[in-house]
Amino acid sequence: MLQWLNDNVIWGAPMLVIYLLTGVVFTVKIRFSQFTKLNGIFSRTLFSKTKEKSDGKNLSPLQTLTSALATTLGTGNIVAVGAAVAIGGAGAVFWMLLSAFLGMATCYGENVLGMKYRVKRADGSWFGGAFHYITAAFNTPLAGKLYALLCVAASVGIGNMTQINAMSEALHTAFHIPTWIIGAFATVLLIWLIFGGIRLFGRVTEKVIPVISIIYVLGCLAVIALNAAELPKVIYGIFTEAFDLSAVSGGILGSVMLKSMSWGFRRGVFSNEAGLGSSVMLNSATQSEDPHKQGMWAMLQVFFDTVVMCTLTAFALLVTGGDTVGTDGISNAVYAFGGIFGELSAGFVAISITVFAITTAAGWSVYGSSSLEYLTGGKKGRNLYLAVFAMATMVGATVKIELIWQLSDLLNGLMAMPNLPAVLILSREVTKKPFGKTEKTASPKYINNITEIKGKTG
Repeated sequence: MLQWLNDNVIWGAPMLVIYLLTGVVFTVKIRFSQFTKLNGIFSRTLFSKTKEKSDGKNLSPLQTLTSALATTLGTGNIVAVGAAVAIGGAGAVFWMLLSAFLGMATCYGENVLGMKYRVKRADGSWFGGAFHYITAAFNTPLAGKLYALLCVAASVGIGNMTQINAMSEALHTAFHIPTWIIGAFATVLLIWLIFGGIRLFGRVTEKVIPVISIIYVLGCLAVIALNAAELPKVIYGIFTEAFDLSAVSGGILGSVMLKSMSWGFRRGVFSNEAGLGSSVMLNSATQSEDPHKQGMWAMLQVFFDTVVMCTLTAFALLVTGGDTVGTDGISNAVYAFGGIFGELSAGFVAISITVFAITTAAGWSVYGSSSLEYLTGGKKGRNLYLAVFAMATMVGATVKIELIWQLSDLLNGLMAMPNLPAVLILSREVTKKPFGKTEKTASPKYINNITEIKGKTG
């Protein structure tokens, strides 16, 4: 039932059209800058000569990037990509990349709006999220509350149990560690991270994420280089399968093409979260006061996550034939890295998934607790939520993965349903000014009843 709902309703043709439309609208808004000014985006952010450090109450822009990457660089980059190419075929890679480039523009729009609608707490820290601008877009607090409630649920599913389940399976396969021991270890580690708050999370990810990402990228590049002779055939397959109109379904799209589109978008969004509005909570917690520049930092999150990491994983799978050995994603990756690491490939995959899974789960606890803060108007229930979140880790480590993936796809789609229309309604507030000009956000006083906020712009 869940699979039918995901395939035909949540991730069917209407949702794909909305994703495409939103990405196109914001691509035009920013004048195709993710294609034409990518070097300028890097020079204004990551390679900027002036580095902003954390003020002790909020994250620095770099910490928002590494924190957002820690949340998106999870099992989606390995397990989800493996499943996407195994089920959706090589053509899924094309649609995954398209979703990423359009997602960069969507993510820019989301986070500019997030910066404009964020509020300042009494302690001087910033608090923002998609629930703020969703409330303003639909002019009712119920819309924002619905989104926040979905985010709390998704944080336990996509953010925690999906990640930990993949980590548990990978570690059990590689090192034969009992799943309950893996669950206990992950629970203790997450308790330290999630109860330490967003600033501890930012400090940890700033150090860990660049290192593990570089190691994983080098591993993928080594696999691709070793099988470089297969690249022309793989590239040809990506484009031909992406537009394969055979076995026409409904007289509109071929079933092969629709499956490639669905799995490419579904797993691309699972990985980079563009269109879900989730990254707004971390990017709004920055000390920066320029919405447009922070929007550029958010674009880098999607670029590194999907254009770089997911694409490299997909190519490593396709050049080795790793897409044909299963559909669980883990066995696909282990097979792909076997040519480089031999019997150690399972360990390499397991360790990579473990680091990505733990940091992703910790990041989603920030999303969940921020959404709960919006729902309650303060810190009520935060410790109880974090305790439940930590206990869910043990469940995720020991149950079957299929149901969790289906629930995660469902919650992803449900989060996007209020978010995408909201950013389209408010798209006029994402100005067409060229990148490089500064616009500061307002600094309103923190409002206990957050749902009263509507129509505030920077």
